[in-house]
Amino acid sequence: MTRPPFAEFSSLAIRELTAWIGGNALWSERLSVVLGEHFLPAAGQAGLDRQEAWDALGEFTGQVFGGALEDLCTRRYEDPTQNVVGDFLKKRGLRLPPLAKSYLEALRDSVPGVYEAVAVQPGHGVTIRDLLIGGDPIDVIEVSGSRQIVQWDKLAARVVEHGGKRVFTGGVFPLATESSKAVIDELRAMLHGLADGAGVVAEAFRGELANVMREAAPMLGGLRIVQTLETLHRPLPKLINRDGDPYEFVEARYPVTPGDRRGVITRLDAEPGLQRTGARPAKWDWVAKASEHPSRASSAGEGYALDSHPDGDTGRVVLANVTLSGKQLELSVNSRRRLENTRALIEPLLTGLIGEAEVAIKSVEDAMAEKRDAPASPRRAVPKRVEREVTQRYLDFHYREWLDEKISALDGKSPRESARDFEGRERLVALLKELENREARRAKDTGVGYDALWLWRELGIEHLRH
Repeated sequence: MTRPPFAEFSSLAIRELTAWIGGNALWSERLSVVLGEHFLPAAGQAGLDRQEAWDALGEFTGQVFGGALEDLCTRRYEDPTQNVVGDFLKKRGLRLPPLAKSYLEALRDSVPGVYEAVAVQPGHGVTIRDLLIGGDPIDVIEVSGSRQIVQWDKLAARVVEHGGKRVFTGGVFPLATESSKAVIDELRAMLHGLADGAGVVAEAFRGELANVMREAAPMLGGLRIVQTLETLHRPLPKLINRDGDPYEFVEARYPVTPGDRRGVITRLDAEPGLQRTGARPAKWDWVAKASEHPSRASSAGEGYALDSHPDGDTGRVVLANVTLSGKQLELSVNSRRRLENTRALIEPLLTGLIGEAEVAIKSVEDAMAEKRDAPASPRRAVPKRVEREVTQRYLDFHYREWLDEKISALDGKSPRESARDFEGRERLVALLKELENREARRAKDTGVGYDALWLWRELGIEHLRH
């Protein structure tokens, strides 16, 4: 779908306004002050001075500038009484098409808001709900952004009427961090206090609400900067395996003479702990019961524990992969300790049939760097259809178990128990939305996701999914 015709006029309006401000000393200075209100607290929080933080943002500086510009467009100054949009239209408005002028007027009267994406129509628009003041969901025309937004995303944005449609202005950004939750809670508390003291005069309440949200614009702008800096400079998470060891790509390669291949295959096939998984090349997995190898990952500190399970069976764990290809036998494991254990199994088993091992160890960081630098492969190693089927089977099993697990986010209750508890349902709904949002994001990024709608039905709370 191409951009709506009125989108060209909004872009024209912002280009003309920005150029005009650049040649006007008063408004340039005021824009600089507003930008500082958005930017300096966030830079300080990151431990950077203004120039260091600006340089760290790189290509995202345009978004930060755009947020400050939109904030400036809504401000009224008393000495003299003026607004940048009004001043610009008075002096240059005759040069603009009507739709460009109306966009600036709508932007002038806009307020920032915090929304939840209830539904997404990629390439067309999104349906959003106001998280701060509630009300019925509304449809917003948004072509490019709707290709990036997924269901249950939380967004900070301005919504205006333009060309007979509701549209986002340019400053849409996702709220995806713990600091985002804190800001949303703070805004809710501010608006709740306002409602308590506003009486029954709805018009006055709406006016005061707009003022509060306009004053909150620098806070939301600063949140955008903090979140962007965190994303750009976030260190890789600590990855560990089931044993609590640092996750690495570890391989041992043994030379095999052609005349010994049959003997190698015969001995590996006869080993009870090895499970044949392929013929050309010949492959085996060293598989053990998970109960015989209890996870020690929880004692290894913060990090993500990664395990490999055969066919998604979480009752068993793959300790190593063994591949016989050409004149080489390769052991592949995810830690140095596992390599030692695997060698202790394989080398006595194949005495006289294999040569000396050549060991290669690669960190996750090194592997990621190589992947970034490598040319794109013309073919997928695993067909997308097979990947989807394996993912579906694994996650079906995982979420069946999850329904009865005790979860800290639910005060130590299981999802089934929380569904029966009036107070626990609110936390359960939030948790299910986070789950669906994560799977929708994964589907958009990789093409392989999971439809978790059945969980709502299983728990009997589908009516709360809105």
